[in-house]
Amino acid sequence: MTEAGQIAVPPRPHIVLAPLGRHSRYMLAGYLRHVLIVSSILLAIALTIDLWPQFAQVAAKGSNNFSAVWSVVRFSALRTPGLVAPLLPFATFIGVLWTEVAHTQSGERMLVWNSGRSPLQCLSPVLLAGLILGTTDFVLDGYLGPASMGIQMTERLGRDGDALARTKLSDPAWMAAGGGILRAQIEFGPPPVLHNVMFFFRDANGKLSEVDIAPVARWEKGTDRWVMQNGQYWKAAGREGVRQTVFSGRATHQTMTPFDAKAITLSIDPLWFTWYDLQPQYIPMSVLAQLAASARVPEAHGQYETRLHVVLAEAVLPGMMALLASSLAMLFLAYSTPALALVGIMFAGYIAHFGTKACLIMGQNGYLEPVLAGWLVPGCLLAAVTGVFLLIELQRKGTRSAIGKV
Repeated sequence: MTEAGQIAVPPRPHIVLAPLGRHSRYMLAGYLRHVLIVSSILLAIALTIDLWPQFAQVAAKGSNNFSAVWSVVRFSALRTPGLVAPLLPFATFIGVLWTEVAHTQSGERMLVWNSGRSPLQCLSPVLLAGLILGTTDFVLDGYLGPASMGIQMTERLGRDGDALARTKLSDPAWMAAGGGILRAQIEFGPPPVLHNVMFFFRDANGKLSEVDIAPVARWEKGTDRWVMQNGQYWKAAGREGVRQTVFSGRATHQTMTPFDAKAITLSIDPLWFTWYDLQPQYIPMSVLAQLAASARVPEAHGQYETRLHVVLAEAVLPGMMALLASSLAMLFLAYSTPALALVGIMFAGYIAHFGTKACLIMGQNGYLEPVLAGWLVPGCLLAAVTGVFLLIELQRKGTRSAIGKV
């Protein structure tokens, strides 16, 4: 009792931020454990769906039972980075939510909050988990995925490895280049070589003025020049004295002039020829950055730039998903875990996961700017998390005011 007859209230304990404290380590271990469990389940499902149609093809690489089993195991390991990387942000959301639900149901959240720790001071393990999982997702999708697909293509493992093998010529490709239209089959190299080349020149009015044909064209390193060898050409004017020949495999009334070598200029980055007809997710990050920055890519430039921003955003996306799950749990699951609130939180996580895929598709097809395609969802998640924590703080202020009046 004090002199005024009032009960002395002991001072509240001073709670400091301890990023690597006992509670933070405990929660971080729970997050990572549950994310690993969810990721393993999703990977098992995805790997089964992916492996089953090509199981016989992969197993046939082995000469006996033991080597067949080893081929399947090795192929599964090579497929893992490409399968798990797109699922890791959603697995992070589910794993963090799982941990938060267990935290509430065990009464640990009530105990922690009664100790004087604020919701913002409970974010250290979530941020650490986001940093670890974001780095993991970035490395898996940006580096390990393309590297594993490179091995599959080199060894022609599985359906994708066989279909995307760079040891054979591409199908005939048509593209606009250097004031004309190019048709060629590509030997990917590096360095790339063009086969069965046909180049159609156009005049200022867009009319056909010249056609060059050659069995092969080789790139002059350091330039935009390609040397066509042992070919022939046709011009719209000045055709006297040239002999009639075969044009595009059929006898025609056009006349062609043979040549030993002729250089043409193509305003196309030679690097693009090496990676032609390969989906952006299979291209290494260093090459992807060059293609995204190049102004001499005739097609798919938006796909390269979108893919680059999506991979960069994956370094923070798992962290944003973790913060969303944790903040919503603090707001709606602070004292109990009602089924309706739990289903609503799960739906919010799925919408975020769906949004990343929708933005990727729209960006690669030109319906969304590449920067927006990569960063729109992380930005929206950051805004949503900020709004949720503002609501939590308003609730806490209202609760303290009500207690003070009592």
